[in-house]
Amino acid sequence: MLDRMAKLSGGPATSFGRILVPLMWVAVFVAAAAQAWAGLSRPWADRLSDLQVYIGGVRTWLAGDSLYDFAAAGTGAPFTYPPLAGLLFLPLGHLNTTAVMVGWTILTVAAVVAIAKITAGAAARTWGLRKNVAVPAVALLLFLSAPVSSNLRFGQISIFLVLFVLVDALKVVPERYRGVATGLAAALKLTPLIFIPYLWLAGQRAAAVKALGTFVVATLLGWLVLFDESVRYWTKELLDVERVGNIATGGNQSLNGALLRLDLPDSIRSGTVLLLGGVIVVIALVRATRLSRRENLLAATLIVGAAGLVFSPVSWTHHQVWLVLAAVLPISVAVWKRRAWAVLVAIVMIAPVTSIGAGLPGGVVWGNARLVLAVAIACLVPFIGRERGDDAQPGGETNPTDESGAVPGQRPVGSQTLSR
Repeated sequence: MLDRMAKLSGGPATSFGRILVPLMWVAVFVAAAAQAWAGLSRPWADRLSDLQVYIGGVRTWLAGDSLYDFAAAGTGAPFTYPPLAGLLFLPLGHLNTTAVMVGWTILTVAAVVAIAKITAGAAARTWGLRKNVAVPAVALLLFLSAPVSSNLRFGQISIFLVLFVLVDALKVVPERYRGVATGLAAALKLTPLIFIPYLWLAGQRAAAVKALGTFVVATLLGWLVLFDESVRYWTKELLDVERVGNIATGGNQSLNGALLRLDLPDSIRSGTVLLLGGVIVVIALVRATRLSRRENLLAATLIVGAAGLVFSPVSWTHHQVWLVLAAVLPISVAVWKRRAWAVLVAIVMIAPVTSIGAGLPGGVVWGNARLVLAVAIACLVPFIGRERGDDAQPGGETNPTDESGAVPGQRPVGSQTLSR
């Protein structure tokens, strides 16, 4: 069916081919509008509640108190980001809250479409679609997914951080700017720091230096302008992981969250997270480095993103956009395997498997299904891709390589390869 759609989308002689892409964009618009409305129509206390925390935190600071003294009415949710985030959110405190909510939602939708656009080449190859069909297809998958739904419901910043990292890692921005967006993302929320060693190991050392420099300068700016807030955050608030809420719930799909749900003693849990999580990060960085050096940049980036989700103490649903994007990566030259992988990822990231599955037989697995998927992406799944970039030819067929660099159907002879 997907092959047929690909041919029709490129064939002006058929009426269906002419209307397929517009129809898909209509579906994207409907999905995006439904998700946006679901967030904006909630009762006020729960309407874009994280965005209300950002706004409330800076208004508390403007009133003369600390960012970290703020607690949302009803939920008690505190401001948990570094002081630089409070500095960048400062203009929001002077604007009408409803207007900010609408504007933030529109920007979130735009960011999702931008992510779809820059990852569509890989999707075209994996799903057997032309790129003009793949862009709305990826956008639709994203808007249907739980992570994007969560970003829109809570008014979260996570989708923007993913976009910031992708424009650097996929070399979307000019080389002289590469790394700046990643450094800024890390200064706003520390989890993107994992991409700095990745950039260095992958040979993008100028970008890694710029990312680290941007992170340091931005953090120092926070110290300069919000000194007391910086002292409090870096010496106290950062160390209080449970301040962000009940991190033992199924919404936290990190290794730490899974071990908390198993009621392991704190000493064993902490050691296991550091040891096992550290091993997963190392494996992911090695795999990502190899893929990056063959210009399979998207696979490399998503592997690192997945490892970050595993290792982070807290990986809420809105953090898990990296896992949704794994559906666009080819895992085999066999078309059915690529599509089966895409369907599996879509089911895990769209269906409420972690909440409903936790009460079913085998609930330990189902309740941690997204963690299992993250570990598989980081360490196990054999992503393939051609040597240069992710742009696919019409119909999505390319010349893929596996993680060893070999082309399926060829065998190495010295420094040469011969087709069978």
